[in-house]
Amino acid sequence: MLNAARTRLHYGWVIFVLSLGNLTVEGGTKNSEAVYFNALKDAFGRSATYTSAVFSLAGLIGAICAPLLGILLDRWGARVIFPLAGLFIMFGWIAASYTTELWQMFVLYSVFAGIGHTAISSFSMTATVAPWFPQTRGRMLGLADSGNPIGQAVFAPLAGILTTEVGWRWAYRIFGVIFAVLVAVPNGLLQRRPPETMPVPPATATEPHAQPDSPNREAHPDRNAPGQTPALGNAVRDPAMWLLVLTRVFGSTGTQMIRVHLVTFFVLAGYSIQTAANTLGAVGLVSVFARPLVGLATDRWGRESVYTVGMSVAGGAVLLVLWLGDGRSFWPLAVYVGLAGITDGISGLIIGAKAADIFPSESLGTVMGFVEMGRGAAIFLGPIVAGIMFDLQGDYVQAFILSAILTVASVCTMWIADFIGRRRRTT
Repeated sequence: MLNAARTRLHYGWVIFVLSLGNLTVEGGTKNSEAVYFNALKDAFGRSATYTSAVFSLAGLIGAICAPLLGILLDRWGARVIFPLAGLFIMFGWIAASYTTELWQMFVLYSVFAGIGHTAISSFSMTATVAPWFPQTRGRMLGLADSGNPIGQAVFAPLAGILTTEVGWRWAYRIFGVIFAVLVAVPNGLLQRRPPETMPVPPATATEPHAQPDSPNREAHPDRNAPGQTPALGNAVRDPAMWLLVLTRVFGSTGTQMIRVHLVTFFVLAGYSIQTAANTLGAVGLVSVFARPLVGLATDRWGRESVYTVGMSVAGGAVLLVLWLGDGRSFWPLAVYVGLAGITDGISGLIIGAKAADIFPSESLGTVMGFVEMGRGAAIFLGPIVAGIMFDLQGDYVQAFILSAILTVASVCTMWIADFIGRRRRTT
């Protein structure tokens, strides 16, 4: 028994490395879109709203497909799903590079690449990594999630260089091949199913911070019994899951309103495209070190408290660069890099850890698929809403203020989810 447990935990580090690689690709795809948005808008001569809809539709496709992908992840396993995702990404990116009209991007990039991006995103990372590390899932999810900013630090500046030197079409072809190789090959060779739900020591009066890291077995005894796979209907009827979905919608919509338009915003403020791309890369570099610390903090001080502080700082970073960026001074960019880097991506990390606290590994893929649906809806809504507001007003002031308001709303729903969970534990 002890040797089997050691083997499971040892191989968990292989799963961790695979997840790190997957999220490096996912971070590279999502965070290079701001660079390509500007290139596509210039190449096809379309409005900000129409161009941003390419990336918005990819989010909508992800929202529609995420629950199904989560169910398939539970049934087929990551060894099948992830290599297929790599092939979808390669086809979508390479085929999109040959488009002659922007509407063709809606089919080739938004649909095909969008499905691939969603399959390897943070929701699948939570479902594959968390069961291997039940006692330290917050810090391990944070470490794995650092792949996202690594991808941002590497691929956002590279997208700027390639777009400038060889054009966006060749950049898409190069990225498509790189992403497919990084995802399909190692996952096809090394992925394994997670172990059965492992027991976690219950919280005690002397360990006030232990509760957020321990699954709430008393609240869901039928779902958390070892070896028992919960019915999909149990998760769908659980208000905790839908509150996590709502938290994801609010928080991610606020983030996505900024992400695609950030390079254009910096250019309008007077900075060069490469400076804007390098700023995105620097945010990712800081986040590489910050995300593991955020995960560790959630294990110690609770998911909700860390989420509140982090999302507040993220909203403040946006407002700071909005009011102080003048196109000449680089200190506002430096401050933005510091604040945004510390808080970048914490929404998905903390919500995923919270979901892993509540639901067992046998259904975590399904649950996280529904949570990812909220993120996909945000990717759809955020860029296009910001694009409409820009086309109507000629700037991003009100769009970025709305982003901050949605961030506050996500904090509120996170605490409501915790309140409902506490009431359920005491009844």
